[in-house]
Amino acid sequence: MNTKTTLIALLCPLFMFSQNILDKKREKIEIEKIAYITKSLDLSSEEAQVFWPLYNKYSDKKNEINKKRIKEFAKVKDNRSSLTEKEIGSIIDKQLKMEQEILDLKVNYNKEFQKVISNTQISKLYHAELEFRKKLLRRISKRNRS
Repeated sequence: MNTKTTLIALLCPLFMFSQNILDKKREKIEIEKIAYITKSLDLSSEEAQVFWPLYNKYSDKKNEINKKRIKEFAKVKDNRSSLTEKEIGSIIDKQLKMEQEILDLKVNYNKEFQKVISNTQISKLYHAELEFRKKLLRRISKRNRS
């Protein structure tokens, strides 16, 4: 028992350190995303002051839904052979419901964005989000090939 406790005590800082590294990477990516979107939208300082808190709420809610979707997808992926047709159907229904939640969120926030920025800027926002995601995926893919 004493050996297990010692081992856990030694490994715990390593887990905390690795979590800290992941948090820093996420933070760096988020900063890059903000810079990319800011440049794409060409926001005035007045627009930016109102837009960014609104966008951050939107992004947080979207990320929350996506995390739930990923958990549901993992349930099917990890247990496909042991789940019944009914259980898999229920998970699919939950996934579709969450996709609808994201769509509803986009529709609602699109109305809010229109109060702050122009439709042209909103269009640029959606395009910038997509392009940033593609850019990030290419970078990750490139790193994995190396």
